[in-house]
Amino acid sequence: MEKLKIAVTTIGTDAVSESRIRSICEDPVVLDLCTTAVYEKEEALRELSKGNVNALVLYPSTESVKRPVESIEFIVTDKTIFIPISKEPSIEEIVQYRDILERDFDIHSPRIAIVLEGNMQNPDFANQITTEQGINTYGPYTLEQILAEDAINHFDCIVIIGDTVLEQHIIAGLSQDAPVRFFANTGTVVTSTYHPVLMKEEEEGVTDISELTHPIYIAIDVIRNRILYDKARQNPLPKLFRDKRDDRKKDDASQNKLNSQNEE
Repeated sequence: MEKLKIAVTTIGTDAVSESRIRSICEDPVVLDLCTTAVYEKEEALRELSKGNVNALVLYPSTESVKRPVESIEFIVTDKTIFIPISKEPSIEEIVQYRDILERDFDIHSPRIAIVLEGNMQNPDFANQITTEQGINTYGPYTLEQILAEDAINHFDCIVIIGDTVLEQHIIAGLSQDAPVRFFANTGTVVTSTYHPVLMKEEEEGVTDISELTHPIYIAIDVIRNRILYDKARQNPLPKLFRDKRDDRKKDDASQNKLNSQNEE
């Protein structure tokens, strides 16, 4: 596979920001996996839309991360994947989440949990999805239930219904250092750090870039998973035998044409 090209956005214009970006691009693991190119955000989006880069990694400097239009935000952690939404999902949306999990994350028959504070309009929604669509869906659970006894580890994906406060409570409860935002359903691959990038002076010779490289690794994983998923669903088997009926049809057609010409 040709080495991937990943666009990363600038973090800032000061010396500390430039040093941090250079550390990311020159990291040995990153260099081994891909080629990085640094752009301003709008320029990076143009390069992505033109197909000049395979993925885009955003490094936001504020709490508000502007999502690509029509995208679905997935929050990827080392324990599970979260999908924060503002209202109860439809059957079609759960099917869409399942398809994304299988193609982009190579999770076959994912186990999906629903978390919210309060009651669902359809309390039997999870059982309905499991029965009608064959998608393993569980819940709804409360915040306390999903965090109790490490229940999060039992699921491949957790749909969080509610405001960002509930989302932040769950993410904070994981003690996860570097969650990653993945913006699915865009036709491209776009990731971001979960937390804003706060620049500060580092001790001499010490530069911790682990939180900034995680979105690059997730982007690479998604690209590779998509290639393998799509390739496995192509029709790779050529026609291994010759159907003589096709030959007879051609001969009959040629003979009929010849007879018509003779009659004329």
